[in-house]
Amino acid sequence: MTKFQLVQVPRPRLATVAVCLWLLAVVVELVVTAVAFGDVRASLTAEVAARGVDQSTQDKVVLAGLGVLLGPGVLVALVQLGVLRAFAVGRNWARILLAVLGVVGVLVSQMPLVAGMAVVGAGVPAFLPASNAWFAGRRR
Repeated sequence: MTKFQLVQVPRPRLATVAVCLWLLAVVVELVVTAVAFGDVRASLTAEVAARGVDQSTQDKVVLAGLGVLLGPGVLVALVQLGVLRAFAVGRNWARILLAVLGVVGVLVSQMPLVAGMAVVGAGVPAFLPASNAWFAGRRR
C-alpha cells in the first residue's frame, strides 16, 4: 500500500515580497484617496457655496460628489485586499486579478503616478520566474 503525503511547498521569498508590496500598494492607494479627500471636499464646498444654495443642500451635494469621485478608488483598494488573501496562498487567478485591479486602481486614482509606481513595484515580483513556478504548482 502506498502512502500519499501532502507536501507543503514554502512560498518563495519573491512571492512573499510581492504580497508585502501589494499590501503596501493598497495602503498607498488608500492614503492617496484620503489626501485627495481634503482637496476634493474643499473644491466641491467652494463650488457649491458659490452657487448660493443652503447649507443642507450643500452638504448633500458635497457628500454625493465625494462618493462619485473617491468611491471607486476605495472600492478597488478594498477588493484588492480581499483578493490579496488568495494571492498569499498561491492562487494564480488572484495574481492575475490583482494585476488587473492594480491597473484599474491607477486609472481611478487621484494621483496615478504614485499609485502606478506602487502597483508596478508590487506586480513585477509576482510575475518573475520564481513566483511563476510557485503559482503554477498551486493552481486550484
